[in-house]
Amino acid sequence: MGEKDTVETSANINSELNSEKTEALQSWEKRLSSEPPKAFKAFCLFRAMGYKRSIKACMEMNGIEPKKYGSWARYARLYRWNERAAAYDEYIAKETERELLAERVERRKRQMEMLNGFDELVAKRLKTLEPEKLDADGAMDLLERSAKLDSFITGADKEAGKAPVQGELAISFVDSFKGV
Repeated sequence: MGEKDTVETSANINSELNSEKTEALQSWEKRLSSEPPKAFKAFCLFRAMGYKRSIKACMEMNGIEPKKYGSWARYARLYRWNERAAAYDEYIAKETERELLAERVERRKRQMEMLNGFDELVAKRLKTLEPEKLDADGAMDLLERSAKLDSFITGADKEAGKAPVQGELAISFVDSFKGV
């Protein structure tokens, strides 16, 4: 190895990783280069207020003396608090949406597992049914339940308000037909 060759050490790697991490930080996560630490601390309190944030409300909520309002307002203007907080809000909204979607997917998987188990139970029960003992009401009840389950699984139950498409069979179950 020559004198100009470099050796990667954990210190070099860590400093590279840290610099990459710093570069990846968003405007709401880091203190701006000219921003004093106390201004960034004030911004963090402001940012945490959420969508209905204001300097005055933030100061009141955190027990900051009202006479410091002028300094906070100047910090907010100089260090773009509203812009940075709006970017933070947008990030939080996207993360929340991502989490909700993941929860829905997981819930749907659990529902499908339960429905598959139910389907297996129904299939076993159907094999034990004696058709000659099944009356018209029982047969219609099975048909109705089967249709509801199918609609739920396929999502057709969410389209219930829509009219049948040309060529589709529409079945309505009316209590007045019972016993006919």
